[in-house]
Amino acid sequence: MSNFSMREQLLITFMFLLVFVLAGMWGMQQLNLQKKLLQQQLDKLEYQIKQVRALSSEWKEVQRTPTAPVLPQALSSFVENIARSLEIQDNLQLNVLTNVQKGTEGVKVGLDKLKLDHLLSMLYRLENHRPVLRTSHLNISISPGSRQIRASFQVHKQQRD
Repeated sequence: MSNFSMREQLLITFMFLLVFVLAGMWGMQQLNLQKKLLQQQLDKLEYQIKQVRALSSEWKEVQRTPTAPVLPQALSSFVENIARSLEIQDNLQLNVLTNVQKGTEGVKVGLDKLKLDHLLSMLYRLENHRPVLRTSHLNISISPGSRQIRASFQVHKQQRD
């Protein structure tokens, strides 16, 4: 810089400072723009989190409330009462199911030496009962030599909390 006059040196220094200040201002502007974009993304994500939390609490509330009326008595005694009313309680065998869906109760019903009419009456009463009961895994076999059947099925009901 010794070849330049004092005035030229000041002008060059001023130009460097001006370029440095302009580059700093541009950099700050880019940082502010990036900050605004990130803040918008953050606000959007916070809104989504609030929505998820609201929906989660609504889902938990829906899970807590029964979706249908619940049978007040024990399922096994209810099935036994139906069998007694059809006068087939001696042919009835009940086993409580342990591996059922959460929030439900189930029994496995076994009926032996039974007439088809009695089985149909029992299934009809279970299927058309209010509150709703669900029957599944129906297995029917005919006893050889006689006109009687052997049947097994599962009955499920919603549990009270």
